Amino acid sequence: MACRRLEKPQLPEAKICLWEDLTFSGMDKIEQTTSLDELKEVVSELICDNFSSCDPRSLILLDLYVYALQFARSHNFTKEQTSSFFSIIRRVHRAVTETSLGNVDECFEYFNQLVFCHAVRRPPFSIDLFNGAGVKLITDYVVDTYFRHIKLYKYCFTSQIRTDLTLNYIGMPDTPPAVEEKAQEAEDGRPEEETIQPLEVEANASLSAGVDLRSYIEGRVSERVVDLRSALEGQLRSSELQLGARLSALERPGGRAGKSGRAK
Repeated sequence: MACRRLEKPQLPEAKICLWEDLTFSGMDKIEQTTSLDELKEVVSELICDNFSSCDPRSLILLDLYVYALQFARSHNFTKEQTSSFFSIIRRVHRAVTETSLGNVDECFEYFNQLVFCHAVRRPPFSIDLFNGAGVKLITDYVVDTYFRHIKLYKYCFTSQIRTDLTLNYIGMPDTPPAVEEKAQEAEDGRPEEETIQPLEVEANASLSAGVDLRSYIEGRVSERVVDLRSALEGQLRSSELQLGARLSALERPGGRAGKSGRAK
């Protein structure tokens, strides 16, 4: 498997997302729903994300969208506000789950930019759908329900990263040749007696190198432990001496208590 350097992807530009995911006719269908199951069916039909009851990630995503719509309905959002709020949450979720690396600060800044695109009248870059109270309301909701659990969303919707670590020790022999090189040498037509002896020598060399490396590491660790132990004992002695000096000063008649009594 080839190794590659992982980098955080660049987030898209924040822009107005009114009627992007939920159109005007889609909002009419949502407002006509009277139960949670009906709302889930309508959202699955409008978003077309292939929600499956057998896929836990689909259920998590569907709950995220449905409860956001219920929040908008409970606070009497207009159709325009609900459509924009839904698209903001969807875009933020895409940005968060685009990479397995930590990008909480970048995504939260992206969320703020999306909110301001719908809170300030500056056409054609932004519109004033939400006032100050509305901005605070949706910000508190997204922070409490999404960003507070952002690691759980990343765990469910992003792939696992495997890190390969290579250590190079100064003064130690290089790694023996790979098995493929040995097999290639055997295919070149050399007699079997000639190939067995070098393999044994290389195995003995690698074994001795491993023993030397272990003894070297154990020796260095032992030296470090002794140094840390002596330093800790010195700190304890120093603390005991300082504590004893302070107690002696307090017990003397001319200590701090006596001075404060004469001052009175």
